Amino acid sequence: MRSIFGGLRSRGSDHFRRIGGIARATRFLAPIVVILSGGCAIHPVQQDVTGVPTPVLVQYICCETRFAIQDKAIELLARENPPNLPMLAALTKGRGMPWPHNLRAGMNTHERAIYDKYIQTGIAYDFTFDITEDNTGSGIADPVKLITNGTAGVGLSASGDFKRENLRHFVVSETAQDLLENVQLGYPLEDGRIGCGPDYRSSNYAYPISGTIGIAELISTFFDLNEIRSLTADKSNSTVFADTLTFTTTLMGSASPHVIVAPTGNRLGLASPASLTASGSRIDKHALIIGLSLDAPKANAARPVAAAAVVPGYVGKSALQRSNVHSLTEQSALDAVTQARLDAYLDRAVH
Repeated sequence: MRSIFGGLRSRGSDHFRRIGGIARATRFLAPIVVILSGGCAIHPVQQDVTGVPTPVLVQYICCETRFAIQDKAIELLARENPPNLPMLAALTKGRGMPWPHNLRAGMNTHERAIYDKYIQTGIAYDFTFDITEDNTGSGIADPVKLITNGTAGVGLSASGDFKRENLRHFVVSETAQDLLENVQLGYPLEDGRIGCGPDYRSSNYAYPISGTIGIAELISTFFDLNEIRSLTADKSNSTVFADTLTFTTTLMGSASPHVIVAPTGNRLGLASPASLTASGSRIDKHALIIGLSLDAPKANAARPVAAAAVVPGYVGKSALQRSNVHSLTEQSALDAVTQARLDAYLDRAVH
């Protein structure tokens, strides 16, 4: 028969083994918090959430611009009286596909005037992806409550706060002719050709930059403004145009699991001796400035700044633009996005 002392020793050993288990759990609490809090990307990029790599996303934007220019050109050519129906039918059928180099040869005098007026339009895209991830975690454990049955305790806690930010900025530019005649823009179609296809993308309301973003309205407005008023060299015309699009998406989440140890017998027990809380947030700010120009670069691309004003990083033409810009209209479009960025900075400084 087991003695009373042996029974007490046995129950005491079981009890302190439980305490040892909780103490060991407490010892590893901090690493667990670190692991749960650091579960996101060390180098956050936009494709983590959009699923679209940056080069493909740029191709999406260029394809949408091609569609917009082609549709607007077809609309303007259809206004001719009489319209060139065979050419309009061919252009409509080939939406999204590259235009042939000899397209101008099949046009009449008025159609060539429209074509020549817009084919050298400069187009510049200024991309900024500003991504911030913030992850926090905390844990609390109290093994002493197990000994005192909840009448006393010593709380042990650990926490971590992890924040990562990535700011990606780059500039892409071309002319309307380069865009329309680029045989490498798009993806392989069923007939083996490379093109953007009839239905390239749809809208993405969670992350708009990875879907259709409304470039058709921008192109249509730019062309219409230049159709309304004659093109002159002064700034009263609309030969230079810039649109700034900013899309911000914020995701937040948290979890608070609890550990509950059931009482042993009638005396010893513990409720919620340990808890762990983890939360995380991600802010994606995707910005795109689109510049369009039919004009040559101005002598001074940026507006004058007072001597007291300090504009960090502004030293003239952006070093991010490509060095082999051959078209004056392309350079003017690049100047337009630089000007738009500078204006936005100065507006924030004033307000």
